[in-house]
Amino acid sequence: MRILAPALAALMLAASPSAGSGQSIFDLLQSIKDGGGWVYIPIEAGRGTWVSGPVPTMELTLKGCMQVYAGQSGRWDIRARDPLGDGSLEAIVTGGERVPFRYVTGPRAQLSVEARWSEARDTTLVVWVGLETPGQQRDVCEPVYGSDSEDGVTQRRP
Repeated sequence: MRILAPALAALMLAASPSAGSGQSIFDLLQSIKDGGGWVYIPIEAGRGTWVSGPVPTMELTLKGCMQVYAGQSGRWDIRARDPLGDGSLEAIVTGGERVPFRYVTGPRAQLSVEARWSEARDTTLVVWVGLETPGQQRDVCEPVYGSDSEDGVTQRRP
């Protein structure tokens, strides 16, 4: 399984709850520094797509973990790729399953995500994307909920 980090990690962290919009580069870098964040992808009739704009990634090595929120029902077929590089990720998971990744970005990266849900309904796919950072003491696969996290990082609750 080949993984994309800028896309699945850095670029997905730039996503906001609405499709196709994102945060500033400062917010993106802050999410990376904080060790991760929640990503929200709108799903209609069991399918959803999201494509980011190109983001400068400065050939970063990103290592971390992706996890569909444990409260999500059904099975998720997630395909993510970096059209500006050679990274990709394909996973079929249920809520709470961990998908570790490692990816070396190019000078720029872009993320294209397709998600299919085993249920043909509307929802929002909620995914934790955790990143290893220097000096970090916690498991990056373990999502951070609310503002009472041990490292003081405030995260939007899924």
